[in-house]
Amino acid sequence: MRHMISTTALVALLTLSLHAEGLSGTWTVGTGADARTFVFKVQGDRLTGVVCGPCDDPAAVFRIEDGRALDADRVSFAIGYDVGGPLFKKYGPYRDQMTATLSGNQLTLRAQREGASEPPVTTVLKRVVDDYVGVNVSAGAARSSATRIESKSSPIEGRWIAAGRVSQQNFILKVRDNKVWELICGPCNPDGVFIIDDGMVDGNNVTFYINHLDTPPSARKTGVSRNIMRGTLTGNVMKFKWVREGAENQPGGEMVLIGPIR
Repeated sequence: MRHMISTTALVALLTLSLHAEGLSGTWTVGTGADARTFVFKVQGDRLTGVVCGPCDDPAAVFRIEDGRALDADRVSFAIGYDVGGPLFKKYGPYRDQMTATLSGNQLTLRAQREGASEPPVTTVLKRVVDDYVGVNVSAGAARSSATRIESKSSPIEGRWIAAGRVSQQNFILKVRDNKVWELICGPCNPDGVFIIDDGMVDGNNVTFYINHLDTPPSARKTGVSRNIMRGTLTGNVMKFKWVREGAENQPGGEMVLIGPIR
């Protein structure tokens, strides 16, 4: 009997993972200055990500946290409005609790402010890459945590600019308890936004990963790939060397970031 219950639970978990993986990737709502971009990364029956708009403004970039699958077509998560957001001036830091229902290339969000009595607000997102089938990152390989982090920010938090680029690349970094996350964008429209995760600051040494999911659109979609960025901070300059995760013995590249720009 124990074996049967265990097997049933495992099948249920795998079903959630296989369905929820269709959420992975980039979604958007609105146009122009009112556009918002959501990037989700599914890890087993959990999810992480970012939401931004405009995506090159640190005060408009927020973490998706405490995400999990509810059933075959629904997930829940929270958005932590720690430095801004539509109600930040009124309430200070707050969170929206979200329930998302997936249907093809549309994602319906039901949002309600944590601890509030106001009625929920419904928003419909559209997938940026229509034919993307999603990818599930192995829960065993996942290193990032969905734990809510409350400690003070780091002086390297903010917007950094990649030097020597023809098109400007913006690195929006947030740091709590020496952990680094958020995004890179450039151009900062929906198909040019990528998650930064699994980062650490150790003295003057900075390491993080840049995730490539469904964007930029390509006929060759092989699932998630990540670049490992390892750098050293000197004043307002960070010098990085990067390689592709899983191909560390192959040539990579170098990058210099200037910032943070206040």
